[in-house]
Parts: sequence; C-alpha cells; structure tokens
Amino acid sequence: SNNDASSKEKPKHKKNSSSPTPFILKKSPIVEKEEDEITVYPPPFPSSHILPKNQGFLRDVEPHRNSFRVALETSYEGFASDLPDASSSSSTTLFPHNDIQNALQTLDESNLFFRTDVTQPFGLGTKCAKTYVTRCLLGEVGTTYKYLGLRMFAHPWNGSGVSFSSQNATKKDEENDNGSNSLTIRQAVQTIGDLNTTLTERTAHHLENLYDKPRRKGRRRRGRAAFDVALINKMIKTNDLKDEPVTKQGKCTVSWHADSCLEHYSTIAVYHTIFPHDEKEEEENEERKKKSVSNNSSSSSSSGWSVALRVAHDSEGPNASKRGKDIESSVVADTPYIATSLPSGSVYYLLDDFNHHHQHAVMADNDNENPGTRFSSTHRLLREGHNVQYVLDRCKSSCSNFHKKGSKVWRSEQLLLSDMESEWIRQFYVQGAAHRSNLWKAWGEFMLSLLRYWSQLETRTKQTIDLLRYAAEEQCDFGGGASSNEPNNVVPSRAERKLREKRKKALSTVDDILKRGGGGNSADQILYEPLAILLEERATMRHLWKKREKDHVFRRMNDEDKPLPVPFTFEVTNVEEMIANKKAGMKKNEEMGYSSLGGSPEQLRCLANNLRKWGKAYMSCDSADLPAVFENDDNITSTKKKQDDQEENESSVAVAATTIDDTNEHTKDLDWKGWNNQKFGLEMQHPWAGHLLDGRKTIETRAYDLPPSLLGKRIEILETRKGKAGVSSVGNVVSYVGGEEEKDAAIVKIIGWCVFDRIIVYEDREAFEADEGQHMVLKDSGYGWKDGHTKKLYGWVVGKCMRYEDKEEGSCKPGDIPPISRLVRRLRSLFELQFEDLHLSTDDSKRENITVKKKPNSKTFQKRGKKRRNGYHDREAGGNSVKHGKMQPKKKKKRF
Repeated sequence: SNNDASSKEKPKHKKNSSSPTPFILKKSPIVEKEEDEITVYPPPFPSSHILPKNQGFLRDVEPHRNSFRVALETSYEGFASDLPDASSSSSTTLFPHNDIQNALQTLDESNLFFRTDVTQPFGLGTKCAKTYVTRCLLGEVGTTYKYLGLRMFAHPWNGSGVSFSSQNATKKDEENDNGSNSLTIRQAVQTIGDLNTTLTERTAHHLENLYDKPRRKGRRRRGRAAFDVALINKMIKTNDLKDEPVTKQGKCTVSWHADSCLEHYSTIAVYHTIFPHDEKEEEENEERKKKSVSNNSSSSSSSGWSVALRVAHDSEGPNASKRGKDIESSVVADTPYIATSLPSGSVYYLLDDFNHHHQHAVMADNDNENPGTRFSSTHRLLREGHNVQYVLDRCKSSCSNFHKKGSKVWRSEQLLLSDMESEWIRQFYVQGAAHRSNLWKAWGEFMLSLLRYWSQLETRTKQTIDLLRYAAEEQCDFGGGASSNEPNNVVPSRAERKLREKRKKALSTVDDILKRGGGGNSADQILYEPLAILLEERATMRHLWKKREKDHVFRRMNDEDKPLPVPFTFEVTNVEEMIANKKAGMKKNEEMGYSSLGGSPEQLRCLANNLRKWGKAYMSCDSADLPAVFENDDNITSTKKKQDDQEENESSVAVAATTIDDTNEHTKDLDWKGWNNQKFGLEMQHPWAGHLLDGRKTIETRAYDLPPSLLGKRIEILETRKGKAGVSSVGNVVSYVGGEEEKDAAIVKIIGWCVFDRIIVYEDREAFEADEGQHMVLKDSGYGWKDGHTKKLYGWVVGKCMRYEDKEEGSCKPGDIPPISRLVRRLRSLFELQFEDLHLSTDDSKRENITVKKKPNSKTFQKRGKKRRNGYHDREAGGNSVKHGKMQPKKKKKRF
C-alpha cells in the first residue's frame, strides 16, 4: 500500500454481522509489548483486487482466483492444506484414506460414540440447546474438551477405554462377514491415534514454511506441533439448518466461532472426508477430486461442503478478554470473507496464532441438495487444566495441606471444591446413562477419585465452619465457663467438657490466624464473610445446575440421554468412615460422594447467614448475636433443627397412643381383595424416600413381598422422619381430621408416587449385596442381611416415579396430591388412603387408636373455621363448597 495518509487509516471492524457499519480500531496491526509478547494482527487485504459482488464469499474460482491467493498470503496467512493425494518423500500417500474412513464408519455404526450434545452457550441459568451435529471426542487418557458450556470426556485413542462387550460384539460381526474390511472398535480408535501422529508431523512441516515467510522471518516461534484430542464431527445437511447470517450463501452446520480452551499459539488440524449417499454421487465426487488435483488447486470445484473464514482480532488467545463478550465486535469489516471447498480426504491447518485472530464456520453449499455425510476429525492441543490429572493433582495437594489454616487456604479449598463439582462431576452425569456406560471403563477410576476428594473437601468445609463457630461461641462465653450462670454444684457431662475444650482450642486457633494476618480487629471480614460468600456462590451454582438438569430440551430426548442424578449423599454423620472404607478398597456403592453438610441451596444459604452471625458475635462478644442453634449439637444446624426436635418429641407422644390391637385390620393377606380397588401409600423414612423419587434408589428392599395386585399400580410415597431401622414412625391409623397451623409439620408427608415393575427375591447374602448400588443398603445397616436370621429379602424394582415438588416439569400440579382424610395400615408399611371426611369424635373409645395432631383452642378453632387444615378442609367448618350439586375443593395448594 502507499505511504500516504489514507494508507495509515486504522482497520475497520464490523459491529454486527447484519450491519456493515464500521468503527475504528487500532492504528497498527502490531501492538507493542514486551519483546516476547508482541501481538501481530493479520495485515489488511489490498484494496486493489477484485472482490465478489454483494459481499459474497471470496472463493478460489475465476474471476477471483488471484484475489483469493492474495488473501491467503496476507489477511489469511497461516491457513494451509494437504490435498488427498499429498505424498511423502518416499512417494507414498501421506494419509491412509481407506483405513481412516473404515475407522470413522466403525465408530459411527457402533452407536457408542457419536451423540447429540446439549449445550448451554450463554452459561448456567440460561437456555440449553441441542446441537445439529453429532460428535465424539478421542484423545490422550484423561483429556476433556469444553465448548458452549459442555465438557466432553475423551475415549482414549490407545484403545484402553473400549469395553469388552463392545469389542466382542464388533469381532463377532467381523467373523460373520469374511469379506468385510471392517475394523474392531479398538482398531478404529487406534487408527485415529495414528492419524494424530501423522498430523503432528505435517504440522511441524507447515510451521517451518510459515516462519520462512518474510513477515515472520526472524521471529521466535511460539506455537508447537502437538495434539492431545480429536473432536470428530458428523454433519448431514437437513432442512432445519439456518443460513449463514452474513452472505446467506450456505447452510451453517457449525456457526462462526474460534476454538476455545486451547494452548496459546497452538495449531488446529482438520482431516475431513465425505461419505456419498449413493453410487452416482460417489462417482461425481471422484470426478471433482480428479479435476481438483489436475488443476493443482485447493478448491477449484465444490465438494458440497465449505469451510468459511473471516478476520476477527483477539477472538481467542492471550488478549481475548479485551474484546468483551460480543464476538461480532472484533470482526474486521474491510477484509473479505473467504470460503474453500476442499475435496474429500483433504486436511487443512490453522497454524500458530491463526485461531487467535480468525473465526471459522462450516457450511453445506446451497447449490448441492445432497452433499453427503461429512466427517471431520479436528485435532487440538488443550491447556493443562482440561486434563483430569491436573485436577486430581490439585486435589491431592490441597488435601495434603489440611493442617494449614487461614483465609487464603480456605478460599483455595472452596474454589477447588466448587470447580470440581460444577466443571467435572456434574458435567459427567448430566450427559445421561448411555454416556456414563460408554465411558465408564476409561473414566470410572477418575470419577471415583473425584468423588472421594469431593467428600474430603466437604468434610474439610464442615470442620472449618465448626472451627469458626466454636471460636465465636467461646468468645461470647457461650455454654459455660468462669462467668457462666451455671450453678457451682452442677458437674458438666463428658460431652459438655469435650465441647468446651473444642471451643477453647478453636478460639486459640482463630486468634493465631488473625495475628499472623495482622487483622485482629476485623475477624468477621477476614474469616467469616469470605467463607459465607463462597457458600452462597455454591448455593447459586447448585440451584442453576438443578434448573439445567430439568431444562425442557431433555423432554425430547431418549431416557438414556437424560441427566442422571449426581451421586451425592448429604447430611451423613460418619463421612470419615465412608471415606476410610473407600480408601481401603470398598468396591460396592463406592460411586458416591458423602457430605455431613446440607446439600440444598437453601441449606447452604442458611449456613452462610449463620457464619455472618458468628462473625458478628465474635466481634461483639455478645451471645445474643449468635444464631439460634441447638447448644450441644456438634453438627452445623439452623433454628429449624430445634423446631424439628420439638415437633418430633410431640409427635412421639401422639404416636405412643396409636397402638391398635385389631391385628386383622392391619395385617392383610397378599390376596386380600382390597388391594384391587383401593389406593395405597408406602411409608419410607427420610432420606430414602427422596432417594427413591430422585432416581438414586432404584430398588426398595423389604422383608415381605409386595401384594401382586399392586404391581404396576401407582403407590404414594409417605415420607416420615429418620428413625430406627425396622420401626415404624407412626401408628396403625393416622388421621388428618381437625388440622392445625402449618408450622406444625405433619407426621407423614406425601412427597410423590412410584410404580413398582417387578419383584426380585434375594435368597443369599451375595445376591443381596451385589445390588447394593441400587438399593443403597450398606452391609452394616439395620436393613441389611443378617446371617442366622435373614432367610429371604424382597427387592421391589422401581419403574416410573415423580416428586410432587417438581412443578417445573409441568407434570405435577398441586391438585395431583390426593386429598386424603386418613391413613390405615394394611400390611407392614403399606397404608390404605381413605378419602371420606371424618370428624373429631368426643368418644374417647373411638379416638384412642388414632394419631391426631393437637387441637387448637376453641377460640382459634372458631376463628379459623374456614381455613385449610393440614392440606384439606373440614366440611363443617366450610372448607368445601357445593356448586351444581358437586363438591368443589378450594383451589389452594395442599400440604400434608
């Protein structure tokens, strides 16, 4: 270009793909920094060359062929390609096309690799979307690739992750077809590994050529020729593909983007091949290939698929954060977009920093209605944080430093815990049962290690919170001491003395931490508030993940592709024992993370609020600022626990008077006629009732058989509080007549329903414990197999199930919960649901066998005569109204 003023104008960028309005960028394509950190932007395209009309793609066709080649030498320097017949120095073809195509076909036909992804392009809390393209990821052991909010987990290309069942099935097919050239699955993935080796060698060759060019000569090469993953895309042209948004000259299967998560200055290499849909199309493709080779051109004739490129400064790379979130803002408006249609079997390379300052898209050409199926194997080099070993090393280092304490240490632990849960564990299980099954051989040990470290970090969190809590309580002289009002003649119990020692030690530890950090006058801001903020962030993360797992997009997918429940168990009292068993090599039910903390977002937010109160109390030395917790409880609790304990005590008094001697009424035979025409509920203790409805517990075990008439029939789940194994928490009759205020929680909560499909009969310990992962009954559980006592156990296999809380799914409405009047035990934990309205009787003989909540005083009863009582209405009190001769219940949410 000339050296006049006009030639020094700053490059122009496109603000929006649909609006060509330019705005000013930097003056020079070179941004001066440290000598080793110079960022070189692509040079501008010379304005003297002919360009297509209407801002179309510049292609390698007449009359624009010369302009296309100039573009490759200037604005698109760093784009290189190998044609299908490219040969090595020994005159052999570089790429074994038949082997690669057979490998891709084998992977496709196995139905184990290519899958539709559900991405979340704009982050947690936004809508999910299914991809048009099906994909699979191969790579080094433990590698992953994250794009559009989804982390893909790689099948090892050394073949170590192929399950024996899949391998044997493929061999059997091969043996049945002696004339077939098909590969086994192991050979197929190894072929992609061999392709990676060849692409690495070719990348080194093209980088040498790139740095021999005048603009780069003498500059230090920053990229390296290496790859650790291959993302294989399968693309088919369909009617629902959208037009390329700027030129409208093709249907986008992959829209404009720059590849993310890559090592800076690393090359991207793409091998692509096209499978024709019929023989005629295959012949036409062969002609195109021959014509392309004879013209010595990269794309002289269309193959039906095109790769489009455009200049967009800092789309990725070290300075990507400077461009902001609007990726369109970095597009250079006065540089033409180019497109190349390479023949099947070609490879193209985005060398060095090309991916930093360019975006690419893949299109099906408009003039070809049936371009065939395109497979592309895209080889990349990821940053170290995307290999699971990097995360495991961080976990190991963190857990080995648990003896260290302080705000920075705790923050590092909490960030690692949230990252491991959100970016690894939840990402693995959200992709469904088929994903887990196909990858478990390769990823099982890694996931079990992550779950074990997650359990340890959750335990560490509990210990940290306990430390801060005890320090605040000791600072306020809470629970005894020299200034306590406790009588002198009262000797504290051993547990109380132990708790006092913990508080003294905790206060001493916190004082030492503050002295080391020089912040003795602001403990609440240095220690308590940062941890509270991190807990709230985790609460938000779990809330958004719950929304993602219930996104509407999953309704249209197969059951095997819907999210799996994350294997976490919260509020466990013996986490250390669980972890110790896993370290000792416990094989059964080890796919589980355990935490002694509450797991819901609400519980974490409550815990964060308590931390702030403990921080305030620490500073004020006033016990009135402490949160209302159960004084001698060694677990982190909120005021709800104290209320629950009081309610449980009141309930136990009521239950004590519910014994019924009429055994015939409450021990019905399996062939009782009532099983056919009544509705029934199953009593289950917390938390097992919730685990069953969440899909974690898929077999409910009992010492008795399920009545045959109830198989395949909807059964309500009656959740009661956690109690003693094998002992019912309620009497033989539970009445809901009379009601009470909603703060007095019911003894029994109807939380959902399920259908049992079949019965498994366990006749020995081995068979029972083999299904431990499904029924979740541990060896030492009170519900487990007892030698010398247990002769037979029954497994009720869960089919369909639904929580009444899950209103987001649109399947359950509040009115779906049956408006029962009372529950009557018919066989062990099976209760008949009765719907007739009953009234409180003044006859004690009729009341002695019924569990009834305490009755409000007469004034309150009169004032609240027309209010709901315990989820339904008392007819005499005006709860139901008559309209057109039918009873019409109030349209309010019912609770039990």
